[in-house]
Amino acid sequence: MNSLERSQQLRDLHQALTTRNGRSLKFPLDLETGFQESYARRYHAHIQLAGLLGLIALVATAPWDYILTPSIAVVTWKIRIVASVLLMTSLAYSNLEQSLRHQQLLITLNATVCFMTVLLISECHQSPLRDYYAEGSILVLIGAFVISRLQYFWGKVTATIMAVCLALHLLMMHADAELATIQVFVLTLGLLFALPGTYLMELSLRQNYLQSRLLNLEHKSLEDSRLQLDILTSTDGLTHIANRRSFDAALEQEWNRQQRAEVPLSLMMLDVDHFKKYNDHYGHLQGDECLRKIARALAGFARRPGDLAARYGGEEFVLMLPGIRQDDAEELARQVVETVANLDLPHAGSSWQKVTVSLGVASMIPIPGAGPDQLILRADDALYQAKGAGRNRVCAYHYTAPPESSGG
Repeated sequence: MNSLERSQQLRDLHQALTTRNGRSLKFPLDLETGFQESYARRYHAHIQLAGLLGLIALVATAPWDYILTPSIAVVTWKIRIVASVLLMTSLAYSNLEQSLRHQQLLITLNATVCFMTVLLISECHQSPLRDYYAEGSILVLIGAFVISRLQYFWGKVTATIMAVCLALHLLMMHADAELATIQVFVLTLGLLFALPGTYLMELSLRQNYLQSRLLNLEHKSLEDSRLQLDILTSTDGLTHIANRRSFDAALEQEWNRQQRAEVPLSLMMLDVDHFKKYNDHYGHLQGDECLRKIARALAGFARRPGDLAARYGGEEFVLMLPGIRQDDAEELARQVVETVANLDLPHAGSSWQKVTVSLGVASMIPIPGAGPDQLILRADDALYQAKGAGRNRVCAYHYTAPPESSGG
């Protein structure tokens, strides 16, 4: 799926979540996996907080068993100990990375443990204490649905489990009508608020997730377009190597860098011999193909970071070599001339009957007061020397200081 299709899919899903078609709160598999992982990581600390609060509540209310109802304190403490061990085990597991995949199930199990604990402890007491404990199921709902951020699907699962547990408890314990009425009323009232709230919260989070994904996708698409534009504006359309604009910018940058490092910067300027005759004889299409092959050959010599092969204009090319001394650059230039000759591109208008190049080399240690234009002029001067000396050769620029003027 390309970026446009993905963007449209996200927009459609976002629209669906704002209409009746969004009630299922379900994404396609790849998006659903990403949403669940994002949701689990975002609310990972919430489940730990809810479990810790449940554990604190169990421990903090335990002394009242001995104070208010010492006759049943042993039984209620056994219930508390079992529930505490289960909650501590859950808290320990929630610290593991793999717990993120089972976070919603873990919340449901914790809520079930706490709910059953409330039911059993309330059953052990007499009124009015049992009524107070029965109303504790509201705290369980707050911990599961609000603090732990239970999702809507798992909220329905948790509500069903609680309802089943309550029904079994009332039947097995033969609870009186008063207690049964209180517990059913409290649970029903709590779920009437919790489930719709859970649905609306998850709906909002899913919309935000889709919006975030869409923005990220559009940002990436924009960056890709910008990168593609940069490539197009810095690359020669015919030869697919750097263009003049890109070369000028790179030369300026390398000149400043080599000036700070006080190391040489070498430059080759290359011209295809008798290229006008080649175009006249073989046609411009064949001429373009010739330039492409020479560009590929030249690019093969730009092996190090900072090296740059570029089309300077027409049939002229340049090769910039930072940190290379002139004698090494001359040797490399001879290899370039030989490589182009070995392409064996037929050229009826050449003395060698094949395409050749002339090449000028210059090297300078950039100094304050000088500029990269001076290096270009030296390489260009060496190139004309090569062409004037018969072509298909390398000439290097050698600086000669002007003679000192004598007084008199």
